[in-house]
Amino acid sequence: MRMEWLRRALAVMGCCVMFAGVSACGGGGGGGGGGLPILPPTAGPAPQQPAPAPAPAATDRVVSESIQSGFTGAPYPLAIYLPAGYDQGTDAYPVIYALDGDAVNGLPQSRFENLKDILVKRGTKAILVGIGNAARRQEDYNFPGAFKYHDFLAKELIPFIDSKYRTNPKNRMLTGLSTSGNLAATALFLEAPDNLVFSSFVSIEGAFWQQEAQNNDLEQKMFDALAGRPLPVTLILASCADGCNQPYVKQLYQRMAARNYAGLLLLNPEFSTTHVGADVLAFEDAVVRIYK
Repeated sequence: MRMEWLRRALAVMGCCVMFAGVSACGGGGGGGGGGLPILPPTAGPAPQQPAPAPAPAATDRVVSESIQSGFTGAPYPLAIYLPAGYDQGTDAYPVIYALDGDAVNGLPQSRFENLKDILVKRGTKAILVGIGNAARRQEDYNFPGAFKYHDFLAKELIPFIDSKYRTNPKNRMLTGLSTSGNLAATALFLEAPDNLVFSSFVSIEGAFWQQEAQNNDLEQKMFDALAGRPLPVTLILASCADGCNQPYVKQLYQRMAARNYAGLLLLNPEFSTTHVGADVLAFEDAVVRIYK
């Protein structure tokens, strides 16, 4: 009997070892009650989604480029201002081409920087292209060299800028001061009536005395070629109010005003300042008028 009891006790103990954690072992050789229920796995906390990256700030920037002209045979460094918002959008922008871009004219910074500051101050959404190599200003901005330089602008520089930046080809300005102010006006005579490249010409303190006879001859040829047809552009002939190049600027303005060109917006603002000081004042005035 004692041996039989021992065998049963060992059998019960083996049962408990084999099924521990699954079912309870009952006494006296009988099976115990059911085991713990098998529950489905519970979902853990949802993983946190990363915060969206902040949108890039709408800041302006300046790009440096360079172009070699096949017409003049000279290199031209370029400073290109892209206004705030340009990099975040898809809109096409007006382009302002500034002659004498790297000239300082006795001021603390270049003409490009001075004009750029005006655009920044006013929040004007336009691209500014400062064209350098002002050391060639007498050769490039006066005739006969101006013929080749204008070909450089129309056939090399503008296609270069249009291919790299979002530009509005119907809204281009050409601006210059003093000697470069000559070409900023007379470029119109080269383009009209059928090859208008720029829609506005802003000449500031133009030194028209340097080539008065040729200027008049080219203006006459333009007038004859138009034969009464519209001239849908803006020409601003700005000057100091007294002295400086004011008499020569006024003379060209009066000559053209007497023509009564159809479609031409012809303006002659004057500013009480110096020859160089007129540049910033006249450019800002032009920006207000053209980019309303």
